[in-house]
Amino acid sequence: MDSELTLDAVDRRILAALQLQGRITYDELAAQVQLSASAVLRRVRRLEDSGVIAGYAAIVPPHKLGLALTAFVEVHLQRPADASGARIAERFRATVQDWPEVTECVCLSTEMSYLLRVVVTDMAHHGRFMMDTLLQHPGVQECRTSFVLDQIKLQHALPI
Repeated sequence: MDSELTLDAVDRRILAALQLQGRITYDELAAQVQLSASAVLRRVRRLEDSGVIAGYAAIVPPHKLGLALTAFVEVHLQRPADASGARIAERFRATVQDWPEVTECVCLSTEMSYLLRVVVTDMAHHGRFMMDTLLQHPGVQECRTSFVLDQIKLQHALPI
């Protein structure tokens, strides 16, 4: 159920707390927002049911899994003169879902362009992904890769 939900100040405080500490107990959360645990539970369920809270996840640092290299790859798809461009984009969007190395894909305002966050073990793994996977996609015309030297900020919590 993806209905529009009006958030009040208490909802926003609940969301802010849950974004920082998703495993907080309802009692602890209730103390933070100054409500009863049952009232907090009702509000959290309403936020979940309305789709404001889409889910909960563990945050795993890539290096803990041996994934030492992160790259951002700008992908430009072919721009055919006819209407087949939409089909090329649809195929690319569907295919990218199956690539585990791609942890994020966004469509850019530049025509037929996407930005991929690619997380791999090392440069050889990145090369294999590029040559054997990404560049083999029939719609890909050009790619430009930028490698992450140092991650300055990674914030999962949205500003509330």
